[in-house]
Amino acid sequence: MAAPTVPPVTAAADPAEGGRFTALRGAPPWVGGIVGVVVIVVVWWIASLTLYQGSGAIPTPPSVVARFFDGGQWSATLNNAGGTVGSAALGYLWGNLAAIVLAVIVLLVPPLEALANQIAVVSYCIPLVAIGPVIVIVAGRDAPSGASVVLAAMSCFFTTTVGCLLGLRAAPRTSIDLIRAYGGSTWTALRKVQLVSALPSLFAALKIAAPAAFLGAILAEYLGSGGDSTLGRAVIAAQSQSDAPQLWYLALVSGIISGLGFVVVGLVAKLVTPWTTGADVPAGAR
Repeated sequence: MAAPTVPPVTAAADPAEGGRFTALRGAPPWVGGIVGVVVIVVVWWIASLTLYQGSGAIPTPPSVVARFFDGGQWSATLNNAGGTVGSAALGYLWGNLAAIVLAVIVLLVPPLEALANQIAVVSYCIPLVAIGPVIVIVAGRDAPSGASVVLAAMSCFFTTTVGCLLGLRAAPRTSIDLIRAYGGSTWTALRKVQLVSALPSLFAALKIAAPAAFLGAILAEYLGSGGDSTLGRAVIAAQSQSDAPQLWYLALVSGIISGLGFVVVGLVAKLVTPWTTGADVPAGAR
């Protein structure tokens, strides 16, 4: 007669601890974002009242938030942000257009891949701080925002080129072979299969490129481009006056604008490529 088997003894889980983790796992994603913001603000407040109380290099959160409720401050900020956003948007358009065209050319003419990779890598490796003053001088007074547009375009060119190339090469090989078996050309395969397959990777790159283009535009303005009514010039003015709350306020405004650019491109991606987000595809789009 076989001896009865005894089930292994496992440690009893703490119901309270399990409940906490279950609650965190079931919470909406925005809860984690709010918790992160609260932690950052608390650390910021403590640092401003302890480590940097004497120098005032880190202002208290209330002194910075108060700038958001100043009507005159908001009017000046919107005026400055308009010029910066305009230059960043134009650079974003031209930089991404050049990247997509380059990726398509590489796909259609494979021998040019090495040259295209060199162009993309060089545009990424050149320090914008070093080349920025040169572009500002070349643009001159005839094109005051020219350097802002160029640096914004350079900031997003490499990311979009890589994302577009990866997406174009991720197209199903069987679908391409089917088109060619029915007599379709390389251009037909590109238009019918590869461009559609590249959309998710392309939009992922475009989301990253939006904040990068805005940062490139501000950097160019800080180096002397864009005229007087820009966020970059506002940063220079606050820095020259050692106005720490104003600098932090402008940094938060710039972060908010960059985040909005990221969100807007993400919303467009959900509308154009609903199959990547699990949304139902409209019947007419099938």
